[in-house]
Amino acid sequence: MREINMLRNISSCLFPHISTITSPNHYLSEWDDWEKQGLPEEQRTEAVRRLRACLTSKGHKLDLRALALSSLPVLPACIKKLDVSCNKLTILTDLPENIKELIARDNFLTHISALPHYLITLDVSENQLENLPLLPDTIKSLSAEYNRLSTLPSLPLNLKKLEVRNNELQTLPSLPSNLKILKVAHNHLTELPPLPRRLQLLFAYSNRLSNLPNIQENIIMRRFFYFENNQITTIPTNLFRLDPHITIEIANNPLSDQTLLFLIQQTSVPNFNGPQFRISLSDQNRLFLRQMLPQNLHSRHIRVITEGGQNFQIPPLPETVAAWFPEADRREVSTQWTSFSTEENSRAFSAFLDRLSDTV
Repeated sequence: MREINMLRNISSCLFPHISTITSPNHYLSEWDDWEKQGLPEEQRTEAVRRLRACLTSKGHKLDLRALALSSLPVLPACIKKLDVSCNKLTILTDLPENIKELIARDNFLTHISALPHYLITLDVSENQLENLPLLPDTIKSLSAEYNRLSTLPSLPLNLKKLEVRNNELQTLPSLPSNLKILKVAHNHLTELPPLPRRLQLLFAYSNRLSNLPNIQENIIMRRFFYFENNQITTIPTNLFRLDPHITIEIANNPLSDQTLLFLIQQTSVPNFNGPQFRISLSDQNRLFLRQMLPQNLHSRHIRVITEGGQNFQIPPLPETVAAWFPEADRREVSTQWTSFSTEENSRAFSAFLDRLSDTV
């Protein structure tokens, strides 16, 4: 009786609409054959043990990570999460339709067949993929970093996170309005499509961008946009009207002297309440700005970083402390802290508070 119940469990997992107990035996036999065909370095015996345990318990999660597998057998229909990362797989085919989360990073994948219709999360980073299959409408998170992708398929409307760094992308498809995280650094992009209003984090550094994209206002949340190491030469004036919760990183771009001068002048005007900018300056830039700007002019909305990423310009301590308070209280707070500006280590404390502000 125990064996019969076990086979019934297996049957309901493999074939949800079939109650017979004959077909599961066929699958168990097939797994045994698959186990015997493995290479010496493959841990197929352990894989079959996990498959059997998953079937017996009607488990929704199947973990086949780091078993040196070069292929997969037929998989149980009951699983909803499949992790086959850190193996030696070259293709993924015949995936169960119930899978909602598929993790197959760090393999040798060159091809993926049709994806499960109800897939929500897909991670195929660190493979050798040149293209991706059609994405299901249900997908919300896609990670395909460190591949050989030159194009992407149409992106579903429900997508919230897209990670495709370190590929060979030259263009991007239209971005869905629900997208919150976009990582496209280290590609060959020369321009970006319109950015969604809800976007919170953008990694677009180390591309070939010549212009900054239009960034829409959204005062609800703190947002970060990274454009360093591109070919950007100008800064659109509409960026100055954005809210102060936005940080725009444009270091290591060929910004002209006049563009840098305009940026500092715009962000130094009284009551400026726009975004934070991070820039880098060459020796020529510094010489030009010293000649053109008053020595006491300082913008708390600009951070100048060196090649190593450290602060080149540290704001005065009263200004750094006041930045932590509401706008209406900053003048009074700054006045109260003026006397501490000459104290020992005040400069180091100001630098610490300034760096800390980027983490909250």
